[in-house]
Amino acid sequence: MTYTRNFGGRLSTPQLSLGDFGSSFNVQGTPSLPQITVTGYFTLSQAISGPVAGTNFYSVRDQVSYTRGRHSLKFGGELSLNKDIQQTLLNNYGVFSFSGAKTANTKLGAAYSGNGLADFVLGVPVTMNQDAPITALDNFWTGAVFVQDDYRIHPRLTLNLGLRYEIQTPPTDPFDRESTFEAGVQSRILKGANVPTGLLVPGDPGITRGIVGLQKLHFSPRVGLAWDPFGDGKTSLRAGAGIFYGSISGNEWNSTSNYQPFAVREQFNTVQSLTNPYGLLPGGVSPFPYSYNPASPGFIFPAAIYGMAPNFKWPYTYQFNFSLQRQIVKNFTVTAAYVGSLGRRLPFAEDLNYPFYNSTATSSNVNNRRPIEPGILSNIYSVQSVMNTAYHALQITAEKRMANHFMVKGFYTFSKDLEDVELDNNTTNGSAEDYHNLALDRGRSDNDRRHVMVTSLIWDMDYFGKSSPVVSNVINGWEISAIVTLESGLPFNVTRGTDVNLDGNNNDRVNVVGDPYLDPHRSRSDVSNAWFNTAAFAAPAAGTDGNLGRNVLTAPGVRNVDLGLFRNFKIRERVTLQARGELTNAFNLVNLSAPTGTLSSAAFGTIRTAGATRQVQLGLRLTF
Repeated sequence: MTYTRNFGGRLSTPQLSLGDFGSSFNVQGTPSLPQITVTGYFTLSQAISGPVAGTNFYSVRDQVSYTRGRHSLKFGGELSLNKDIQQTLLNNYGVFSFSGAKTANTKLGAAYSGNGLADFVLGVPVTMNQDAPITALDNFWTGAVFVQDDYRIHPRLTLNLGLRYEIQTPPTDPFDRESTFEAGVQSRILKGANVPTGLLVPGDPGITRGIVGLQKLHFSPRVGLAWDPFGDGKTSLRAGAGIFYGSISGNEWNSTSNYQPFAVREQFNTVQSLTNPYGLLPGGVSPFPYSYNPASPGFIFPAAIYGMAPNFKWPYTYQFNFSLQRQIVKNFTVTAAYVGSLGRRLPFAEDLNYPFYNSTATSSNVNNRRPIEPGILSNIYSVQSVMNTAYHALQITAEKRMANHFMVKGFYTFSKDLEDVELDNNTTNGSAEDYHNLALDRGRSDNDRRHVMVTSLIWDMDYFGKSSPVVSNVINGWEISAIVTLESGLPFNVTRGTDVNLDGNNNDRVNVVGDPYLDPHRSRSDVSNAWFNTAAFAAPAAGTDGNLGRNVLTAPGVRNVDLGLFRNFKIRERVTLQARGELTNAFNLVNLSAPTGTLSSAAFGTIRTAGATRQVQLGLRLTF
């Protein structure tokens, strides 16, 4: 039986908001400085201030093992209750974007695409995001039972056969702050003339407290084998495969309570200025503070909605591997393995109310071009179980176990990681360039490194214990350790830097008009000028999506050597002094950061930063 309580938070310093500097900006909750993004130049970022988030977790589990003849049986089960609490202020401090849209086409005598820094100097953002704080609560039960049989068919062949069954209740909010959307259906629970059609909450016909129905057919078979093909104990062949059901994060599930009518998580596409951000809203006043009254819920129009799709299914993964291991000589083995993972039905928040482009489209009339109640509803995020991923890898390991005071272990992975849309970004919703055509976003995941090689070694120089006192006390007994890392780079996007397709999201990729790759043998000085061929990209036509795929280009890789040097000096039987020196990036190798991938930036294609330089740490540790 287990009870675990885990809570944490952070403070904002200083506790000042934009409103403390002469603006009419009104913060709800703990004040914090705003986040300001100037496209192509800089981002004044701000962490979410003051969240208190955590979990109370209760669990009971048991497992029984039973061996009979060639069968080694295991069976058991568990039952747990998870109670999540997230008191998050989110973006209550305001997120302002300066993209150049406000100064576009104002230059005399020529068409002008605008400049984000010019917009910033004038104090005229193109969009503002602001949220109201709320304490999100989610409770759910999880239960599972399993049985496994390790069946030794032959002294050299063992099968692993298993079956797991699990069930999870959909998370519920004690105050029923969950919602979903069904076009054309009017809520019977939410009262008031201004309740948008299609917004449904628990208690409405067909809408349960957890929105999603209880799913009872989560059977997960697993199978594996271990085989010694030659019977000499020096070669092993292993394989395994199974189905593994998952869940989604509590942060994603309870995002429902951060949206209207329970709270506000809104993007305002008509912002007058930093000085008076609410000047273009109805009445010209701040909609904050915002509070929820289920008997008469208020809405800030156009309202953004977020909820789970009633037909949502839990995600699952096919995992499989095959490996061959061989002892080459004493204390030295080599392993080659194939590892695969196919993710299915992963959650992604689709925007059901994604705007259409027309000849009168501008960055400020996005909400008037939405198909469902234009001007009344903005984004309608519906979390669907529709995304897939695929990971395939060749993994090679070589290991020399400790012998003659020396040990080395090396790993090499050649892999590819694909996903349908960007799932690993800094939001719970994921991201897409065009919600009308999600196929445009299938590509390499943000974590896809094609080549990774890591080698670790330990050398214990304990050879001179019987030498002269000088040699044995000065040279003998030192231990040297090293970790060598070689990695290819992560992928990155090339974007326009402005909202070309005018959907309200500044994440539009560009057109490819030439070969983006430069000569890999160019001089080091050329690398500092451009990492890729900047002339190979051009801005798409207004209202269109770029033809460049997501994460097509690759940033520079990583080369790093960390060293450690240790020596223990015995002072007395129970007192030891350890001298230690640690060097990160010991050879001071230059690891370039990703290049600027924003077409509108003056730094487009160039690399302006790099990883950490050599750091040395010396210390003495007394153990007694």
